[in-house]
Amino acid sequence: MTAESHDKRSPDRRSHDEIGRLIAALPPAPIGWVRAAQELPAARRAIEGILTRAVADAAYRRRALSDLESALAEEGIEPTPAVLEELRERFLSG
Repeated sequence: MTAESHDKRSPDRRSHDEIGRLIAALPPAPIGWVRAAQELPAARRAIEGILTRAVADAAYRRRALSDLESALAEEGIEPTPAVLEELRERFLSG
């Protein structure tokens, strides 16, 4: 393969090895980031569940909108600022 025919978008083995070394040299992710990443799928499922239920049940929607923290707590999700913001945005856009 000539240098001209080599696809510049596909890295060669040496660059893969270099990327591996660079990643290995990084410090571990902060524990808060790790926890947030672990909790994110459950939080998204809970938000979807709350929104689905709110569409089907007007009384639940009013209760959930008046107290988002409680709606999340009922789903077993800690009402962190990021989760509350996501839920508020989804309610407003829906």
